[in-house]
Amino acid sequence: MSGSPVLEPFLNAAASTGQPVLLLVNDGHRSTLTNPALATLAEFSRALPAQPRFRALVATGTHRFSAEERRAFEALTFADCGLQIEAVAWHDVTDAAWLTAVNGMCLHRWLAESAFLLPIGSVEPHYFAGVTGAHKTVTIGCMAQEEIEGNHAGALAPESDVLRLHGNPVFDGIVEYLGKLQSAGKTICAINEVVRGGELIAAAVGDPLETLDRLLPTVRQVFVRPIERPADVLRLRVPLPLGRNLYQADKALKNNHLAVRDGGGIVLEADCPEGVGPDAFMNLLRRAGDYATARQIVAQEGYRLGDHKAVKLRHLTDPAQRGVRVALVSPHVSDADAESAGMKVFPKLAPALDWLARVVPGRLERGLIVEDAGVTCATPHGRH
Repeated sequence: MSGSPVLEPFLNAAASTGQPVLLLVNDGHRSTLTNPALATLAEFSRALPAQPRFRALVATGTHRFSAEERRAFEALTFADCGLQIEAVAWHDVTDAAWLTAVNGMCLHRWLAESAFLLPIGSVEPHYFAGVTGAHKTVTIGCMAQEEIEGNHAGALAPESDVLRLHGNPVFDGIVEYLGKLQSAGKTICAINEVVRGGELIAAAVGDPLETLDRLLPTVRQVFVRPIERPADVLRLRVPLPLGRNLYQADKALKNNHLAVRDGGGIVLEADCPEGVGPDAFMNLLRRAGDYATARQIVAQEGYRLGDHKAVKLRHLTDPAQRGVRVALVSPHVSDADAESAGMKVFPKLAPALDWLARVVPGRLERGLIVEDAGVTCATPHGRH
């Protein structure tokens, strides 16, 4: 395994203490190739003079899974990986019995009990945290809901954007959490991957932030589509699983918002068989018809998870802000829900394009199609 000069002393130190290494793995909503990483780790470990012990925590963040989904994930992730994993737990932000204080943070108690942490993450663009990766797995993935909300409230800031790191309050907050873990005596060795379409493009082993920096050029090469200048009309295609509802498909708008001019148009193609998604997201949109009202409601009532999506969507579509017209192509979203989201829904592409041709001001000379727009970022040169 590349990075063995870092991994070998980490595993040897854990083995010498007899304490298990805590593996922190992403749930099935991420593209991380966890099972192959564990298999490679097992092969590497067998060559060591003393075998380290392992247990695993699925770092779900606020994601929820049924018992059946958990069993299926564990079978795919841990079966036949070659590691003797003594125990597996799933993080639950609502289960106080499994949460405890660690250097001023509220985390899953296994992080408090473990001196050696090995998060496995995949690095790809993230619309408000900048990028995903092991730095998020070992922090946000294992925190109490109040802690996650406190961090994600930073997503309301303009500095919180896709592929933006330092100066982004969400990313900077995660860096602070990592520092607190390390100052609490935790030794962290990360495995970070770049994965696209189920294929491993690159990997790095070592400090979570150092491996992130090493992989960022590859991330930009794999996921970023540079363009000369913003288009008049964007066509964003969002296949499943991100296209399963509007809340998830909205990531395509966040990833590519810099690729359309102010006052331009976007066609968002997402099947949305699950409809619009979480109630909180739509409730804020229904109550706030413009950006200023959305910000005011959040300021008065406090931030809740998902509010940033609604606020940023209002900033995109509000005529007083960017004024971008959005046509949603989906057979499963109602006219009323689309209108609440500031969009107009169409069952097919052709009428959506016809509508944009009528309502978008100015000449429509520059068009751009972005495939797999939930993970691809089209951006003008110099913006990321």
